[in-house]
Amino acid sequence: MFARHSYERITLEQIASQLDMVPSALYHYFRDKKELIFQCYLRGLNIYSQELEAASEPGIDGLEIIRRFLRGRLSPDSPRMILFTDIDALPEKFCQIVHESRWKNVEKLAAIVQQGVEDGSVESNEPLLTSVALISILDWVPFWFSEHDYYTHQQAIDSIDDIVTHGVCRRDLKASVSPPLPDLSPFLEAQAGLSKRLSKFDQLLRIASDNFNRKGAMGASLEQIALDAGMTRSGIYYHFDSKEDLLYACLTRSLKREAEIAAHVAAQWARTSDYVIQINRLLLMLHDTPCGPKETYHNINYLAQNHRNAYVSEVLSIVDAVQERFKNSIRLGEFRGVDGYFAHRIMSGMEHWYPVWFRKCTRWPPVAVADHFSNMFLYGIKPRSIL
Repeated sequence: MFARHSYERITLEQIASQLDMVPSALYHYFRDKKELIFQCYLRGLNIYSQELEAASEPGIDGLEIIRRFLRGRLSPDSPRMILFTDIDALPEKFCQIVHESRWKNVEKLAAIVQQGVEDGSVESNEPLLTSVALISILDWVPFWFSEHDYYTHQQAIDSIDDIVTHGVCRRDLKASVSPPLPDLSPFLEAQAGLSKRLSKFDQLLRIASDNFNRKGAMGASLEQIALDAGMTRSGIYYHFDSKEDLLYACLTRSLKREAEIAAHVAAQWARTSDYVIQINRLLLMLHDTPCGPKETYHNINYLAQNHRNAYVSEVLSIVDAVQERFKNSIRLGEFRGVDGYFAHRIMSGMEHWYPVWFRKCTRWPPVAVADHFSNMFLYGIKPRSIL
């Protein structure tokens, strides 16, 4: 129910009704909805840990264990997974436990990646980043997977497994040399050129976006956003009638930025592999600048129907353009004959959770994370015979 309708919109009373229970029966187990969500997180984290252990077997190489884990998690017979969103909306003691437990699972998977590096079955110069990318892909699946689309469940599993393993670039061709780092100045200068009034308004959207990224619609209060922005709650209501209106403005601001980045990169880089690398670089490198933050999209279900329809329509038009570019790369012989729909979901899944994973983790600069994710997407985690 949380996955379908968002944490904000579902009440304990609705959950009790779904279970044919009275609300008081739920309160026997949980003090409030946040404690229930916390227990759901712990259950999900434990499932991940158990599935990693179940996939491991003596004598099996690292790549095969990773593929077993991915396919097992994606199996329709596997337990339903909680959506790892809104973690920072929990009380501090719960929040810290969830974040630390997530990184423990990352480290457990990274150990398997490292095993694959040592036995020659996996290519990775940063097993922790590879692990973050793999878990991010899995955490993104519930947001786009549908039982009623053109593909079957098995086709989705096979495509994800294939792209993660082999990448999208043809494996009989040498890996291309990465393009030079992109120039951030066109974006930063445009941002700096905003009028004082527009700059103050944009700052409000940046602060609200960070709150929505970390806490979701459930935990991001207008009071806290106003406090972070150095204004009163009435100052927010001067611009927006509701929290939903503010969220919609944040989402559309981010989508506009991503469209600007895509157009900027497309005008300079014809080869799709370069396009992918530069898009990911700019998205992550601009995240901690006045042009950021990069928005996560898990709050879409909180939007009113008219806003959700308009927003999703814009997103799908961008997705269609990217998928068409992938199809053209297949025709030109740069990409393998992969399904562009799944390719895009894997690419977006890797970088979608960047604001959550790396808010407090500064071990790697943004460009290092971006390039690692791009290389995984383009070339897969299986070593290539042609370098």
